[in-house]
Parts: sequence; structure tokens; C-alpha cells
Amino acid sequence: MRYDTPTFFVKETDKHYDPVAGEWIQGEQIRTKKYANVTHMGAERQQAVFGDVKANRLVVRLQRAYMAAYDFVEIDGKTYHADTERLPGDTQSLVVMQNG
Repeated sequence: MRYDTPTFFVKETDKHYDPVAGEWIQGEQIRTKKYANVTHMGAERQQAVFGDVKANRLVVRLQRAYMAAYDFVEIDGKTYHADTERLPGDTQSLVVMQNG
């Protein structure tokens, strides 16, 4: 199994008011890059696990679990949110679905 797909775990910080500048400062994104094995989830498996079939679900596997908090996952410039997460041993497996 190859872990060759760059995957970014993104945490967005809150925007805040800067009284010195007199304006709202937009929150920043903290992006952590990990290499993962990314595959499409098959229709039969989606039906069995979720009860529906959506073409934009992916399975993301990491060799080492990413334990920090994150808001979404970015793969190939597209954003995904986690549907399910498993932590068998030191590894991590996520089923993610595309946002929007």
C-alpha cells in the first residue's frame, strides 16, 4: 500500500478584533501536511456502511494517527469533512466526503 497522496489537515483559527488597528483580523488556517493512501469508496461498501451511495466519498489511510484537532481535510485542492474515523493500533483510517 502506497502512502503517496499529500493530504492536508486544516485547522481554522477564529477571527478577532485588533483594537490598535481598529479592524477585524481574519482568522488564519493552520495546515499540516501528511502523506496518505487515498482510495475511492466502492458503491457496495457505501451502501452497507452508510445506507446510501455518494460518488464523492474517499477512504484516507495514514501510517501514523493524526491526533491534533482539525476542521477539514484537503486533498488535491478539494475540501472534505470526516464521516467516520477508525484508529486501529498506530494507524488511522478516515472516510471523508467532499464539502458542497
